[in-house]
Amino acid sequence: MKEHQHQNDQELYQLEDEMKDMFSSYVVKTPSSQDTKALLAALQPAFNQIADEDLEELQYEAMKAPSLFYQLKAQVSFYQWHFWVASTIIFIMLTLYTSNVDVSSAPVFYMFAIPLSMLVGVFYTYQTWNKQMRTIEGITPFPPALLLLSRMIIIFAMNLLFGIVSSIYLSFAMSQFYLLPFLLYWIAPAIFIFGVFANCMMNKGVKIGFGMGIVSWIAIFIGTVMVRDMSYRLDISYSQIASIQGALVILGTLLLFHAFRKSLVLQSMEH
Repeated sequence: MKEHQHQNDQELYQLEDEMKDMFSSYVVKTPSSQDTKALLAALQPAFNQIADEDLEELQYEAMKAPSLFYQLKAQVSFYQWHFWVASTIIFIMLTLYTSNVDVSSAPVFYMFAIPLSMLVGVFYTYQTWNKQMRTIEGITPFPPALLLLSRMIIIFAMNLLFGIVSSIYLSFAMSQFYLLPFLLYWIAPAIFIFGVFANCMMNKGVKIGFGMGIVSWIAIFIGTVMVRDMSYRLDISYSQIASIQGALVILGTLLLFHAFRKSLVLQSMEH
């Protein structure tokens, strides 16, 4: 019995040695950018065949402008569950901490934290947008720049939504809390900073856009603190401050609209 078992084992070992060289070429490895380009080149004849068969239909589709709203819905799944959980925890901590400080200092915390959270989310999005996916997305009907911008807008909208919910909670938890001035205090800088970032990103590249976003965030924060300190001596009214905040909202919105128009024709975001 043992001799028969030993003989079977020897045959299995011998078979394994004979098949090792044959199967070694089938070991799965992580595809490189060259592999991705080779795959796209292999698929190109099929794309050309589809173009020949449905030329009129494709021409009609090409005439339709890419829909930013459609892309926003499609790109939500780009962010995994742990990103949403981490973002929620950060805003819960910000809310609980702010609820225990003086009401006059609460706007400063939000004006500092929410644009920072927005820029960190933007940095995370770009770092996870690898070159292979950029190559594949380059053949879609939507410009890659529009896809990236839509993901950035999701980050921006998430911070706005969480910030508004948190502000509403503070309006019930804190005394002498005025909701609308509080919202305008941090929403106006956030819109302007995001507009500067998006516009610079589409015209000068992601790195320049990210750098200009940080610079504008620091400049607005320092400027706001200085205005708060000087408002008592210079007799700056709330209406004047609201006018400045309204101007930031309008300017940020215009910059964002210009970035959207630029993204429709921009095909590369490599720098």
